[in-house]
Amino acid sequence: MDYLHEQVFQYYGCDWAAMGFTFLSLYLLGNRNRLGFVMGIGANTFWFSYGFMTESLANMLCSVVVMLLQFRGWQKWAHESEKADEAKPETV
Repeated sequence: MDYLHEQVFQYYGCDWAAMGFTFLSLYLLGNRNRLGFVMGIGANTFWFSYGFMTESLANMLCSVVVMLLQFRGWQKWAHESEKADEAKPETV
């Protein structure tokens, strides 16, 4: 039991939280829910923390780049949504 407890909390749960948020992010984005980008940013915050604790520069760099791409996705989705709303003819 000590082994399991040690493995689960070795990185203060950051790795587990990152995994959970990543799965949730992908699920939401697959359902065309824009909140998936926010969950992905949260996931990469945890992945960055995990990379810091494991001293993995590649993991930290990847996390920052993916966070920026997710922020960009959030913005583009909003912009395209606004365009689609403008293109719809108004019905009375």
